[in-house]
Amino acid sequence: MKPNLNRTETRLSVRASKQELQSWNHTAKSAGHKTLANYFRSLMNSAPMLQSDKTSLITELKNTRAEVARIGNNMNQIARSLNSGAGFNDANANMKQCLKILAQIDSMIAAIKR
Repeated sequence: MKPNLNRTETRLSVRASKQELQSWNHTAKSAGHKTLANYFRSLMNSAPMLQSDKTSLITELKNTRAEVARIGNNMNQIARSLNSGAGFNDANANMKQCLKILAQIDSMIAAIKR
């Protein structure tokens, strides 16, 4: 008898309520999967679940944050120049917006690390 090469070697069990199981089965079918197991495999192997991709995303967000910080520094220099007498007074509002964006990026990085 030939061995079944498509069969997995280990088993993972998950307890669920009847409602959860029905919902998961419906979602799996809606996503085009024949079985709930195939659906779970696709979810667990998807990019958000892979740690290396999380690390890449965190690195990219940190690089973006550093770039926005550099832009903020340049804006601060422009604001000083403008506020020294001959310029517009909206530089402060632009600086506040940069600080807000930096805070949002910091929040995203923290959420991804969890």
